Amino acid sequence: MADRNRAARFAVLWALQYDRRPQDLTFLRFLLQQQITYYREAVPWGMAPDLTLAGFLVAEHRQVEDLWLHWDAKNISFDTALGYHLYHLLTTGIAVATETVRASSHPDRERILGDITSARHTDAAVEEWLDRQRTRFPSDPADEGLTSWAHHAARLGEREASRLFITEWAAGEPRTDDTLNTLQFHLAQLGYLTEAVEVQKEAVAISDSSWSGARVSTLLTLARLQRRTDDYAGAWQTLQEAQRCLPPRKHGLDQGIWRHFVKECFLLVPIAPDDSTAHRLLAVSEPDLHGIPRLWMDGVLDAAIAAAEHIDDQPAVHRYRAQKEAAARERDQELGRPRHASGPPPS
Repeated sequence: MADRNRAARFAVLWALQYDRRPQDLTFLRFLLQQQITYYREAVPWGMAPDLTLAGFLVAEHRQVEDLWLHWDAKNISFDTALGYHLYHLLTTGIAVATETVRASSHPDRERILGDITSARHTDAAVEEWLDRQRTRFPSDPADEGLTSWAHHAARLGEREASRLFITEWAAGEPRTDDTLNTLQFHLAQLGYLTEAVEVQKEAVAISDSSWSGARVSTLLTLARLQRRTDDYAGAWQTLQEAQRCLPPRKHGLDQGIWRHFVKECFLLVPIAPDDSTAHRLLAVSEPDLHGIPRLWMDGVLDAAIAAAEHIDDQPAVHRYRAQKEAAARERDQELGRPRHASGPPPS
């Protein structure tokens, strides 16, 4: 599912952020409804500022009839239920909102009343929230930061402009883990993978060596970026360095880092320079898989199956598929789900 008008719609929302007029409310409602439709039909998880901006611009008009539109936005998914603030519904005042809902025949009437009549909510808190939203979405373009410009440009498909904004922002920041992670992630999202690799190498150089898990995670990010640039030799060298830093135990809090390490090894197989190297990589990666719990998580067995299929190692394909079936049974048992006697395991 794709939304061909998403960038254009965001461009209009962004323009309306800087040009707010009372007569725009009908149009803003339409845009918010379109954002709701987009998230409901095309966004399986997560929430971006495009939905929040649309909701805020409507909420600022403080019309009680918009309460239902905000409720629709909040109830799209689990992520919007958490991320789309309840105070969108309350900008006309808690008493007015409560009376409107109480007098309605809306099917969610009792749910809404249970949420908005909590003693935790006050009109003063709603006003403070609105002030924070006005700071987040300023009406003057001069009040926007460079990272905001970078994200705006990215949503509009202006890759090079977005790259220039984010690199200019980073140039004025201390070269900390947080700065480098933000810069690397943004460059990678834009498709500037070679530049992202160089930033991540800098992050590896300053990574905290006192906790091996942090260094392994930084190295795995570098290996992932190198793989995406088809740099097999660089990625394999990075994974070998990460292996030397791996914790000795594969259980408890360390199991996740082991799953991601082995998964990255399997994902490297398809870009090996020749069949012999690909076979050797699969062979040396398989022992690391042993003893890692919860192999149904993080897609590690899917990566193993894809690697074995790539080199047409049918015994390995059958072995990994059997492990995936066993892992699915473990998952169902752990989560208390009933399992059907026949049919493929749930993905």
